[in-house]
Order: sequence, then C-alpha cells, then structure tokens
Amino acid sequence: MSQEIEQEKQNGFKFFRYVKESITEVKKVVWPKRPDAVRMTGFVLFFVAIFALFIYGVDSVISLLFNFILVR
Repeated sequence: MSQEIEQEKQNGFKFFRYVKESITEVKKVVWPKRPDAVRMTGFVLFFVAIFALFIYGVDSVISLLFNFILVR
C-alpha cells in the first residue's frame, strides 16, 4: 500500500516537472513577427485552396471515367 502511494507521488512530481520544463522551453521559442505570420498564413491558405481544387478536379475526372465505364 505504501509503495503504491509513493509511486503515485513520484508520478505526480514527474508530471509537474514535465509542465515546468515545457513552459521553460516555450519561453525559448523565437516567435515570428505579426507581418511574417500573416504572410505565411496567406501562403498556406493559398496552397491549400490550390491543392483542394486539384483534388476536386482529379476526383471529378475519375468519377466521370467510372460512370462512363459502368454505364456502358
């Protein structure tokens, strides 16, 4: 019984140490300036939109081909 309590205490201390070390590491991060973050977000949204249109086009072509083969 005593060993179980000790194990739980050690696990609790490990968790708090993990949180403390995580906060320390986050403070070391060099965050981008707002204009850079906005520009990078714009690039990501642009490429996601282009990729989505590409996937839609390929899916439409494949769907048409399957319908043409199966209806025939």
